[in-house]
Amino acid sequence: MSATARMNTENAIPLRAPRRYMFLWGLPHGLVPAASVALYFALDGANWTLLIPFIWTYIAIPALDTLIGEDVTSPPETDYEALAADRYYSHVVFATLPMYFISFIAAMYVLGTQTVPLWAAAPFVFAVGLASGQTITLAHELGHRTEKFDRLFANVSLALIGMGHFCIEHNRGHHVRVATPEDCSSARMNETVYGFAFRDMTGAAKGAWEHEAKRLKARGKSFFSLENEILQSYALTLVIAAGLIAWLGWDVLPFILIHHFFGFLVLSMVNYIEHYGLKREKLPNGKYEPCQPHHSWNANHVVSNILSVNLQRHSDHHANAMRPYQCLRNFPDLPRLPTGYAGCFTLITFPPLWFAVMNPKVRAWAGGDESKINWGPEKEAA
Repeated sequence: MSATARMNTENAIPLRAPRRYMFLWGLPHGLVPAASVALYFALDGANWTLLIPFIWTYIAIPALDTLIGEDVTSPPETDYEALAADRYYSHVVFATLPMYFISFIAAMYVLGTQTVPLWAAAPFVFAVGLASGQTITLAHELGHRTEKFDRLFANVSLALIGMGHFCIEHNRGHHVRVATPEDCSSARMNETVYGFAFRDMTGAAKGAWEHEAKRLKARGKSFFSLENEILQSYALTLVIAAGLIAWLGWDVLPFILIHHFFGFLVLSMVNYIEHYGLKREKLPNGKYEPCQPHHSWNANHVVSNILSVNLQRHSDHHANAMRPYQCLRNFPDLPRLPTGYAGCFTLITFPPLWFAVMNPKVRAWAGGDESKINWGPEKEAA
């Protein structure tokens, strides 16, 4: 067994007991925007309260990650079956989702009924969009499951930001082409997050529609069939928007659209971080080598992993896509991010800073062989 495939068994703990109830912190995390709105009204329209979600995401979470540090332990394989079968962890995900719907509705209410200055409204709607993007993380977890209820819940999660096509492209496209130049959701060396976001958003939507059309055709169904999973989720998105407009008026529509765009954007920001510059080798038969843990950037930071249901243990996820979040493991010798995703959001906002930190890491991962790096069509050495 290779070094990157060996589990860090010396630090294994039974049933990840210390983390079991820590995942419940996802519930108050989802309510941060709603709490800021409640404080806004409690303080008679204090606009500064609407900055709280932005401060929480960009300052507080990275600071807590730094303060509390990493957890490199892994659940022992002897406990895998019991841990994977424990529906408590699914119930945590189900319970967390309504928190984001509550925060979204609260945010639209304050923006649709109050006169909020731009300096408060802009970071507020941006942070709420990023928070709602967490529903993609929940859908990502449930969308890999085979149970019909779990997959239905995934589509409901995606409806909050109009991302009904995510699971289809993620499962049938991204997991097949990950860490290759052909994958629209794997960032290339020296590609900025801004250029990547456009390529990722458009490519993922196009790929999802193609995959779903192919699936329905194979079943003798029209693309506009009621069985179209993308349209099912999109329909719920429209119902939610229509309900808000009926309640708050047409003035709320621009905020809904901006919110959904930022929800899309946070997915691209996460995708950008997860595989930046990493590439699977092409074999003599023209196919790519199987995805291994070292083809994804990993992070073990406690706070951001708890809040993202272990999404940052992305290395094990891509090597073992059906492994539930509570069972994801740490491995030795993985490519490691300098901080959790929240801290990386700050870095990627300033591309020269991100390149300065990450390009040496990519080159070290490739052993100095630049042919092993996932470069863009036009290689620009930095």
